[in-house]
Amino acid sequence: MGPGERIGECGRAATLRLRELLGQDLVAAWLAGSGALGGAVPGQSDVDLVAVCAGDPPDELRRAIAGRLGELALTWPVRGLEFVLYARAAVATPARAPRFAINLNVGPRMPYRLSLDPADEPAHWFLLDLAILRDHGRALAGPPPVELIGPIPRRWLLEALRDSMAWHQANEPALQQSVLNASRGWRFASEGVWCSKDAAGAWARGRTADPATVEAALALRHGDRSHVLDPARVEAFQGEALAAVERALGPSATGG
Repeated sequence: MGPGERIGECGRAATLRLRELLGQDLVAAWLAGSGALGGAVPGQSDVDLVAVCAGDPPDELRRAIAGRLGELALTWPVRGLEFVLYARAAVATPARAPRFAINLNVGPRMPYRLSLDPADEPAHWFLLDLAILRDHGRALAGPPPVELIGPIPRRWLLEALRDSMAWHQANEPALQQSVLNASRGWRFASEGVWCSKDAAGAWARGRTADPATVEAALALRHGDRSHVLDPARVEAFQGEALAAVERALGPSATGG
């Protein structure tokens, strides 16, 4: 079984558990990330699962869902589970800071994190994830995401990309992630297209002044540890990608 098939199998198991806990209140469940876009990598990729329920679940139920999904994810042969639950109304009308009910990271090779308050998390991740999900999400239950997730203004997404690049510069120790996420943002800013990290890297490699940095990031993503990324060159590459985002935002980019 390939890594993509394994992610799909784990996603279906998690969806069954959600159905047990939410019953008819489970409106939809979708795979995002590499489970939808492709490019899953053994040992690195995780299960990105987003679900929608009918209304805002009470705190006791939210904690029960997190606990039961966590128990399941710890048995998986993948890095782990990144799970977000929204009430239907929260995705139907776009918001700069999406109002999730649960944000859970858990797994055999993933630091545990549970957030029940959107104010505790950087909003840009959720806005970008919903936009990618709307275009590419793979339905495991319920209708396709485009039927439930409202359209998100392009300017909000460009501003979120700018925020995500700043976050990576300040917080991301895995430099290949910084390069490939910047590649994805660069392509969206230039062409309005969301794609996998591998496809984004291949696209950016033909446009950057430093293709070797992108090639090294792609190799590292796929387990080739013979490559080393220079932080200064990664920062310069991020600057190229950020410049594309700012051009797309226009003259008012620095003014918010």
